[in-house]
Amino acid sequence: MRKLFSPGKSWLGNVIVTILGVLAAILLFEVAIRFTPYAEPHTVTYDAVRGWQLIPDSSGWHRTEHWQWFTVNSGGMRDVNISVKKPPGTFRIAVLGDSYTEADVVPMHDAFFWVIQRRLRACPALSGKRVEVLNFGVRDYGTAQELLTLRTRAWRYSPDFVVLAIYTGNDIRNNSVGLEVNKCRPFYVRHGDRFELGGPFIDSPWFRFRCFVRFESRYSETADIAGNAIITLKNVIRSYTRENHEPAPGSQIGPGFATDPLYAAPRNPVWRRAWRVTDWEITQVARDAAAHKVPFLAVTLSNPVQVYPDPARRHALAELMGVPDLFYPDRRIAALGRREGFPVLTLAPKMQAYADAHHAYLHGFPPKLLGRGHWNALGHRVAGTLMARRICRMLSGETGGASVQAAIPAAASSAPARLSNAPAPR
Repeated sequence: MRKLFSPGKSWLGNVIVTILGVLAAILLFEVAIRFTPYAEPHTVTYDAVRGWQLIPDSSGWHRTEHWQWFTVNSGGMRDVNISVKKPPGTFRIAVLGDSYTEADVVPMHDAFFWVIQRRLRACPALSGKRVEVLNFGVRDYGTAQELLTLRTRAWRYSPDFVVLAIYTGNDIRNNSVGLEVNKCRPFYVRHGDRFELGGPFIDSPWFRFRCFVRFESRYSETADIAGNAIITLKNVIRSYTRENHEPAPGSQIGPGFATDPLYAAPRNPVWRRAWRVTDWEITQVARDAAAHKVPFLAVTLSNPVQVYPDPARRHALAELMGVPDLFYPDRRIAALGRREGFPVLTLAPKMQAYADAHHAYLHGFPPKLLGRGHWNALGHRVAGTLMARRICRMLSGETGGASVQAAIPAAASSAPARLSNAPAPR
């Protein structure tokens, strides 16, 4: 048999044979992966303003946490098709957020934005009106991208009410050019007394082109897997870096619950800057709504550990971190609302009380991810019911513009919880 590589062959021939062999292997892998559960759906593409967006009229299977088929409408939203022009007699609510709002892990009709829409039909203040809750959530978005979504997309739909869904579990990190690994997004950066758009995505045309290539390469499963692996590796490296994290990185208290500086007042300049820009961005969303004479509600969502239905585990984590409880980010944003004059709904304490009372997991899916990851259908139902109740009260004039912070429930029991089919609060 002739050898592919031999001293008699030219170096150029050897290089060509090597390249062809690599390309053949990649092609074979590409074909094979498309017939496995690891193939990713192509529902996200590059966006010159926000970094990325959902692809209009796309669809696919979410497989990471729970197998769920999801679709994107013609306007690039995880929602039913909606006309840009608002029909007469319609009351529209625009919801801004990240993957919790996009909600591709549950059926659309179970998602909290749909629960709000369904519940508000019984609100006396909206009697005789058709209610449409428009879902502008996009996975991995930070508050800067949500602010830009409001300004460049949501106002076109003439909403009558704006909800900003804040997932403190990663939004503060997403808003920081110093903390965020995925920099294919715009950041607001402080210059003197002003915040301006900046970061490599804004400042470097070459970096922006690389981001374009990265998102367009997702049509290749091989490139997509390689890109995700690089981001995962960067996150792992960052988790072992002490520069931006206190207490010691990687500390665990039970499965999936790493210690995080999020639950304490910021202890270093990087986290202080991250919180300052987050405070500013949330306030800008509120002011944008006020400028359009539209009511606004900021909602802080729950993190998995905050509502894990085992008070003993939550207490142990808080004790390990040296904090009284796990609600620092929620209290901080509620205080921001009081200071700046916009209403804040703090979900985590109320959802924790519900989880404890019903021994229910509001995050995650069986058999292995209960208590971790995104809201399951019950979590969406509880959260959507609480949001609808608060929106109805605001429209009825009961709460005005003052922010309200829920009381922190006391731990009632240290008994382990179980999955429950408990009803949503009424």
